[in-house]
Amino acid sequence: MTTERRYREAEGRLFDDAGITPREHHVTLRTLGTQCRVLEVGSGRPVLFLPGGPNAAATWAYVAGRTRGVRWLLVDRPGTGLSEPPREVPTPATLPTFVEALVGDLLDGLGLDRAGIAGSSFGGYCALRGAAAHPDRVSAVLLAGCPAFVPGWTAPSFFTLLRTPLIGRLLLSLPVTDASARLGLRQMGHARSLAEGTISAPMLDWVRTWQRDTETMRHDAAMIVACGTRRDGFAPELDLTASTLGAVRAPVRIQIGTDDVVGGPEVAARLASLLPDASVETWEHAGHLPWLDRPLETAAGAELHFGASSAERRLRSPRA
Repeated sequence: MTTERRYREAEGRLFDDAGITPREHHVTLRTLGTQCRVLEVGSGRPVLFLPGGPNAAATWAYVAGRTRGVRWLLVDRPGTGLSEPPREVPTPATLPTFVEALVGDLLDGLGLDRAGIAGSSFGGYCALRGAAAHPDRVSAVLLAGCPAFVPGWTAPSFFTLLRTPLIGRLLLSLPVTDASARLGLRQMGHARSLAEGTISAPMLDWVRTWQRDTETMRHDAAMIVACGTRRDGFAPELDLTASTLGAVRAPVRIQIGTDDVVGGPEVAARLASLLPDASVETWEHAGHLPWLDRPLETAAGAELHFGASSAERRLRSPRA
């Protein structure tokens, strides 16, 4: 059995458990010169979902299966899931324009004049930069967990290990097991949900399978290494500044867990203060990927944010 077949089978079991049957598209990214896989679920207002790094589109399966009035377009970013890799590994000099072009290319490739964006971690960074660069094309932004490169964020500790030459190579060569997949989730703040069985068996199986049977980890690790050093962390030119955040005209909803190791409620509140129109939802005992701990609440917030009018959002959204 090929690695792609094993991955698709694990993905299919996850989709069955989530009650969805995605329609698969392969979208040419004209500016970036590569192609990415997009999974379409539901109908209604179009919303891109951009996963963090390393991760892939199917992580959003349970949210997509519980949301009404939203046409989800779940994206395997270049180099993740079953998408082609980028032509060149992004560096500090090219990453900001890379993610801005990614958003524009996806909208063009999908034939969308305007859409919402949901993003997690690095995907949240893409969402914010994309919204600032394309203000007339992004209708609303949902940030599930603390985005990368916002003021006060903390990079996951294993990023430092990846940038340490010998240890990084060792980490990428180790066999993927159920125990190692669970360890990664615990390190991201999901220990409580793992102990209580909140994270489903099909999701855990899929997490293990994308780590083992796709090139996601290798490609995102290459970007992590290229964009920083072991001693100094990430290059400062990647940071989302007050001026960039101030250019985001779309309303932003931030869903943050108290166990988010990248940035908790204080970081989310600071981020919201720098955005023209933002609200914060805080969830006790949720980690960096809060939909794993609170899928129903994530879906309800997404449905409200993307399905409601601007006036309804202002009336009903929680404030920081």
